[in-house]
Amino acid sequence: MVLNGSVSKWLHVLSGVPQGSILGPLLFIIFINDIDNDIVNKLLKFADDAKLVGIVSSPLEVKELQLDLQKIYCWSVDWQMLFNNDKLRHYILVIIMSTTSIL
Repeated sequence: MVLNGSVSKWLHVLSGVPQGSILGPLLFIIFINDIDNDIVNKLLKFADDAKLVGIVSSPLEVKELQLDLQKIYCWSVDWQMLFNNDKLRHYILVIIMSTTSIL
């Protein structure tokens, strides 16, 4: 890197995306582009954030959601890009709709 005529020293980088570069965000997007291959539920990606969203109303859908989580985890291990456990969150929203009439 050159800043005001000063040149920084070379540093051997083992993995990751260059920080502070113009190409960094583009390289990151290309790098994670296949994270949702073979995922049944919806995977929302923005910058370095990902959210797996699924509607579960049967044991089969529970299994599909768990399988998706397993696939994403295996992807992260394969590419040496583990998730930050401190930032992991899960939310469960339950809505029960009645089919019987109130009248």
